[in-house]
Amino acid sequence: MTEGNNQNLNEPDGSNANPNPDGGGENKPKLYDEKFVKELQTETIQRRKEIEGLKKQLKEIEDAKLSETEKKEKELKETKAKLESLEGSIKQKEIDNLILKSLTGKNIVDVKAAELLIKSELASEAEITESVIEKVVDKLLKEKSYLVNSANPNPSDGNFKKQENNIAPKDGVEVLKKFVGGYIR
Repeated sequence: MTEGNNQNLNEPDGSNANPNPDGGGENKPKLYDEKFVKELQTETIQRRKEIEGLKKQLKEIEDAKLSETEKKEKELKETKAKLESLEGSIKQKEIDNLILKSLTGKNIVDVKAAELLIKSELASEAEITESVIEKVVDKLLKEKSYLVNSANPNPSDGNFKKQENNIAPKDGVEVLKKFVGGYIR
């Protein structure tokens, strides 16, 4: 090997300078100049700071990922709750529509009361279908016949003959005469 290629690998800067100015051999400890030692110390301090900064950044990223994961889990739970609520309200609206459909054309006096009675009967049912609602409506109308408007006249309605009330004056002058005439004697 040539002298230029033969570098002392023990020197950090790769120089061939003899660190021992006394000219001593290898048994004596090597001395480094003060400038080189300070550069190494500052470099070490900088690297430690970089390592600490990178550790902090890694921790922040992990915390952010954890926070994002927690946020996503919370959002997922809220979405599931909303979905269940919407499914429940949709099911309830379907039941309401089926009840109204089954009550249509049955000549019900008070639809709201009938609807509430049907809902109270359906509360004990496990599976609510159109046929179940029809059975409950038929049962309810048989048990509570007062919900159905009958064609027979009700005795409490009275038995008055309908009078025709088309004796209205022909023009405004007659109306005024009739109105004023009641006050003039």
